[in-house]
Amino acid sequence: MNIAKAVYFDGEVNAPWAAAEYGENEAPKIRRLLADARISRGLRLLEPGCGTGRLTEILAGAVGPRGRVEALEISPRMVEASRQRVSGRRNVRVHHVALEEYRDRGRGFDRIVCHQVFPHFDDKQEAAMRLAGLLRPDGLVVIVHFINFAAINDVHRKAGTTVEHDLMPPLEEIRRLFRRAGLVIDRFADDALGYILRARPATGAAARR
Repeated sequence: MNIAKAVYFDGEVNAPWAAAEYGENEAPKIRRLLADARISRGLRLLEPGCGTGRLTEILAGAVGPRGRVEALEISPRMVEASRQRVSGRRNVRVHHVALEEYRDRGRGFDRIVCHQVFPHFDDKQEAAMRLAGLLRPDGLVVIVHFINFAAINDVHRKAGTTVEHDLMPPLEEIRRLFRRAGLVIDRFADDALGYILRARPATGAAARR
């Protein structure tokens, strides 16, 4: 776990980008995420870097009481905020752990949603390998931000902190990272609704079509 980043995000727990409720501007972005990730009732879902649980709560509602959300976060204060936010939902568990250190006791995940977190992985190849290893053969990994590629990297470069070098790689670089991990990208958009990338195991039946 990167302690310096955990401390940084502790300090951001009440920042509007981390804590404010989603509004009308985010509604179409959330709808696209749920549609492109094909999130439905009963799925088992992993959310690395869940922050204060804003999206976690929405994902828990989308998978329903028979589904399950396992949310991961390295910031102790954000873990606390997330647990408070989802305290009324029995289908969510929030873990204070980094993706690289998480051990799944289940049989893999139907969906993995990385919201606002992929640029913050110190070793993105290791992260891609870990994502692939946690995914079921017919599962999907989705990387999503509610701002576009240029804005993501601009915000981080201007942070002037431990996250200023946490940049989203170009698409072709992510494609290579994922290919080495056994994942293929089958959906990508970078537009007014933000950034979204979807990948599936290369051995999946749909990937061979």
